[in-house]
Amino acid sequence: MIIVNTFKIKIMKSSKVLNIYKPLFPLILCALILVGCNKESNNSYEVYAPVDSLAAAFTVTPVPGNDTKFVITNTTPGEFVGTRWDIGKGSGLQMGKTSDTVFYPQAGTYTIKMQALDKRGKLYSATPISLTTTKSDPLFDNLIKGGKMNAGDDQYWGRYDATTNKIVWTLANNAYTATTATRPVTSQVNGGTYQAVQVVANKTYRFKMNVSYAAPQDAWLELYFGTAVPAEGKDYVDNKKLSLIAWGTWVGFTGEKFVDVTFGASGTIYVVIKMGCNSPSGGFSQQGIGISNVDFRRIQE
Repeated sequence: MIIVNTFKIKIMKSSKVLNIYKPLFPLILCALILVGCNKESNNSYEVYAPVDSLAAAFTVTPVPGNDTKFVITNTTPGEFVGTRWDIGKGSGLQMGKTSDTVFYPQAGTYTIKMQALDKRGKLYSATPISLTTTKSDPLFDNLIKGGKMNAGDDQYWGRYDATTNKIVWTLANNAYTATTATRPVTSQVNGGTYQAVQVVANKTYRFKMNVSYAAPQDAWLELYFGTAVPAEGKDYVDNKKLSLIAWGTWVGFTGEKFVDVTFGASGTIYVVIKMGCNSPSGGFSQQGIGISNVDFRRIQE
């Protein structure tokens, strides 16, 4: 609100005096307006006191009687308003609770990191803590048998061919490798390898495997989790979850691929690794398509 105090100004009638003071009128008026202004308080923002630096710290405490669960607690002294945790499972730092229980179903070493957030939005990192668990929960073991592709592990893997031109499978050097009789193929090749596993409804599972191939041509490599049983002479199309070769991008790859999946019902699921290529130019690659270190396990408690 602006209040203008009104003052009476006596001005001499003399034109000479009037001419002297006339240029000063705007300045006088502005001064009167400024003098008459009342400053009101502004409550639209909060005034903070100086914020001290935080010495971020946390603790990791085993849950009594349990070898796979631990309580993590932000013990930072001072005023912090938030906590970010990285519990060492590959998800990175994420906002979380001041204190929480974490679950490590697989034996191993995990590095836990924590950041404390102050009210200005600044993050302070604590010294990481590493913990080693020595026991695994059997409910979270690898459901795939023979996933390491050691000698004799091919006995655990079923195979099917949807076409008369069949895939040639070779188990050697800890890899299960698919090739074709000719390259390029003389007619379409389409088939795969699979295993049946038992899953629990509404729990998250993670599938991962190592894949290696040089530049393919007119080929595909796909992953399915279906309830239908793979059958000879029939293309498998039940519940595709991942395409490992992008159609039209014929470049080689060596590394790990993974995908997380959930299921609406408990029971038997067929994990199917499907591949194929089209004639007359198609082929897997000179070295074929090799799979190894196949792992499929529950990751949600």
